[in-house]
Amino acid sequence: MSDLKHLLEFRNGQFRSDMFASPSVCNAYKVLLEGDHRSAEQRFRRILQENSMDHEAIAGLAVCVAEDGGKFMTAEKMAQRAIRISRKSAAGYIALGYINLKGARLEEGYRYLMKAKHLAPRDPRVQQGFALYDQERPPVVADLSRLHPVNRALGGARAYLRSPVHKFMALSFVLSGLYLTGTWLA
Repeated sequence: MSDLKHLLEFRNGQFRSDMFASPSVCNAYKVLLEGDHRSAEQRFRRILQENSMDHEAIAGLAVCVAEDGGKFMTAEKMAQRAIRISRKSAAGYIALGYINLKGARLEEGYRYLMKAKHLAPRDPRVQQGFALYDQERPPVVADLSRLHPVNRALGGARAYLRSPVHKFMALSFVLSGLYLTGTWLA
């Protein structure tokens, strides 16, 4: 199976039809998720022969190229083209995030996923992209296993503190604890 399952929503063998412009794009993504990258690439190319401006198909083809051949530069150019066609769609940014995560450029991948989250906050592919990001990141304590309880707890805290609001809440909790400890000791 493909690592792409962590990035795209796949339920009961069917995509949510409202996420994509056409059923042919849905079918191409389904083939891609089943692990047949070459067949999915051919389907995306056929879709693009009919409509060369289909940004969802271009983003899907970019993911295919990155997943199958590891041609990250070509895939990145295709995803950027999908963004140029439709700046309001999150598909190109999700594809760029995936390509950068697979190419070991974690911070750039995270930045593109945040942009996609800004454009489509309820898109489940974005949340799955963050799950892939957390999976690709090195553990908090490098000498311990990723599944060690310390790394799991610290990783959960790191994921919780991703939000600025949560950072502020944690900082205020720590400062109030220090203040109360200082007044109790004095």
